[in-house]
Amino acid sequence: MTEKKKMQYPAHIRLEKHGESVNEVVQTVEEHCRNTARYAGAALKNAGLEKSGQTVGMIHDCGKMKAEFRTYLEQAVHQDTPQKKTVNHTFAAVQYLLRKYHHESVIDETDIISEILAFAAGAHHGLFDCIDTVRKSGFQHRMDETNNGYDEAIENFFRLCISESELSDMISAASEELNSVLERLETLAEDWDEYCFYLGLVIRLLLSAVIEGDRRDTAEFMNDYRYPEQPEDMTDIWNTCLRRIEKKLDELPGKTQIAQARKEISQRCRDFADRQGGVYRLNVPTGAGKTLSSLRYAAAHAAKYGKRRIIFLSPLLSILDQNAQVIRDFVQDDSLILEHHSNLVRPQERTEQLVREELMAENWSAPIVITTLVQFLNTLFAGKTTCIRRMQALCGSVIVIDEVQTVPNKMLTLFNLAVNFLSEICGATVVLCSATQPCLEEADHPLLGKPEEMVPRDEEIWKVFRRTQLVPSGSRRLECIPEMIRDVLEETKSLLVICNRKDEAQSLYEQMKGDADSVFHLSANLCMAHRRETLAALYQAIEDGKKSGETVLCISTQVIEAGVDISFGRVIRLLAGMDSAVQAAGRCNRNGDDEISPVYLVNCIDEDLGHLREIQESKHASTDLLSEYSKNPDQFSNDPASDEAIEYYYRSLYRDMPENYQDYCIPNKNSLFSLLASNSKYADGDNPFCEKYYLLQAFQTAGKLFQVFDSDTTDILVPYREGKELISALCSEKAEHDLGYASGLIQQAKPYTVSLYPWQCDKLEKQHALRSVCHDSVLVLEEGFYDENLGLTEEKQTMDYLEVGMECTE
Repeated sequence: MTEKKKMQYPAHIRLEKHGESVNEVVQTVEEHCRNTARYAGAALKNAGLEKSGQTVGMIHDCGKMKAEFRTYLEQAVHQDTPQKKTVNHTFAAVQYLLRKYHHESVIDETDIISEILAFAAGAHHGLFDCIDTVRKSGFQHRMDETNNGYDEAIENFFRLCISESELSDMISAASEELNSVLERLETLAEDWDEYCFYLGLVIRLLLSAVIEGDRRDTAEFMNDYRYPEQPEDMTDIWNTCLRRIEKKLDELPGKTQIAQARKEISQRCRDFADRQGGVYRLNVPTGAGKTLSSLRYAAAHAAKYGKRRIIFLSPLLSILDQNAQVIRDFVQDDSLILEHHSNLVRPQERTEQLVREELMAENWSAPIVITTLVQFLNTLFAGKTTCIRRMQALCGSVIVIDEVQTVPNKMLTLFNLAVNFLSEICGATVVLCSATQPCLEEADHPLLGKPEEMVPRDEEIWKVFRRTQLVPSGSRRLECIPEMIRDVLEETKSLLVICNRKDEAQSLYEQMKGDADSVFHLSANLCMAHRRETLAALYQAIEDGKKSGETVLCISTQVIEAGVDISFGRVIRLLAGMDSAVQAAGRCNRNGDDEISPVYLVNCIDEDLGHLREIQESKHASTDLLSEYSKNPDQFSNDPASDEAIEYYYRSLYRDMPENYQDYCIPNKNSLFSLLASNSKYADGDNPFCEKYYLLQAFQTAGKLFQVFDSDTTDILVPYREGKELISALCSEKAEHDLGYASGLIQQAKPYTVSLYPWQCDKLEKQHALRSVCHDSVLVLEEGFYDENLGLTEEKQTMDYLEVGMECTE
């Protein structure tokens, strides 16, 4: 360390070996804060909050400007194991901003701005509650701290990093930006709760930019490496993508009616790209080529309006896998594309250091991001800093949400308001894709207006894709379903049966093994690689059966419903939501081999859906629709899948939901929406901190409670095919010490993972079926617990759980 550096205060120190000697390379707090400010500001340029990002980035680490932190850091660098004791450095920025700009009495705009900036600076290593569940104030807790070296840190900060007058100018510029955004929130919000919720999203966005700037600059310094930067102007890149996409589209066969219809839909999407940004619907029939049409739209729209990136969201890994391959084939430049969909790496939160796992996590910096709906929702609402970090990447983007109807009903409020915020504040264009569009404008907290259709319904085009007819087929007990399967097999050579539960699928598979020439089983108990092999064999059996006349039967869960390009002669779907029914129909007569093929909807009256609330509610709404349809089919255009029918279904679904159910209800804690808004349960009239502070949200509590599904899941690596070799490699000495090698193995392992609920993990752990490898960051399944036909198996398995076809956590 040079003498000049010794007189400064280090933010980070890295050790460099030169032969036998070891040198310290120091990054000062000033260098780190100015770099963070630059990165954070750039991240928020598209949201009109560049100065705000720069301001918080500049002050976020001012608490490191003290001798205690310098001593702590120097000792930590030279110790083999991390210190358990840490030095508080996040309170200082909060204290400065609130002491300098916050009043003790009446709250005005200056107080509000100071709280926003203070929260974003003070939470960069973890969220805190403005008002927590015991009615304490996170701000007051930080203001009451007297043993954190505040005076020393602030004096050194203004002496060595930035003058107080320069910081004051930055805060004034940030105040102008934030006041402008707060005025816009008033036009968005329908009531006080919505306003507070939108304000919380502004704070999270600002925090996201600070975390991104902080982590990026830290990683660059510690690894002595600069991340590649995107061009300021992306127009040339998007135009190049568009030319490649359109060239490949022109090369597709175009003589059939379906091909011509797809071309027409694609062209209409291309024409629509000239429209200003907003929230739009792409509501086209199954098989109409919406992936390519939305890709073409996104590239053209991004080029015209200077968007920073394109983000594709898929609900299921099977859909993501297929869509990603299509996108790669048409973009023809893998360097532009990032896929982020694995929770195999399990990041651990730390207060003072970036951990091994976090350095593996993607931050969505690529021009084209392909990820899951779950990762998107985690980015907006989960509490981990690794999730919060990505939110800034949504600014100035085109966000294509495939199968939007899969957004869980319990979080319709969170989703709708977030989409409004992204569109109106963050400069994002949002495309809602689905053949069964939910009436989100009819929800309790709706989208702003009814989204315009990118391709309005055209009966001449739509009729080309009409290859199936939903046929309500009454009610049966599960024990009677095999008889129906045998009857339908008499009229077709290939039959798909889709169940709501894994145990139903396994039971029917075991019973029907001898009733067709080839019988297959599919569920999320099979890893992705296993499912791919099974689907390939299934596809080949169907093709061979057309020549040989041999029958093919597949018993599956909903993993086959979307994103799987396969065609059966008939489909039986155990009744669930109408969106599931339409998806199931997409696996029937897909290539138009028959004129119209029936898709039988059967109400299984004795299945237990008690723990599968969303499926149960969807089934009730479908039952309501089919009852009305039987009385007067004309009002639904004689089609249970018509637009009128789907609209009736969603209205029925929303109408029957309990009060506040869409707000993500939390037992004994009101709702997650309330925690992120006015927090009325804890920030009530008797709470003295409500008089003193404007921000009342319980951000940390909400972040910990947020889960896209009812339970967290964990990905485990299973010993299927190459998975066995990958397990061995991850257990090696090289993987233990070589981060790059281990990271490469983990990327290869993604197709060999299965998602488990906590109780499943507990059950397997009791049988010593799971073990941790690679610094406890990866769980692997022992031999003997994976079946060649059924996938993951458990001893005395009851399988009373929801199908896990999606990725559910980081």
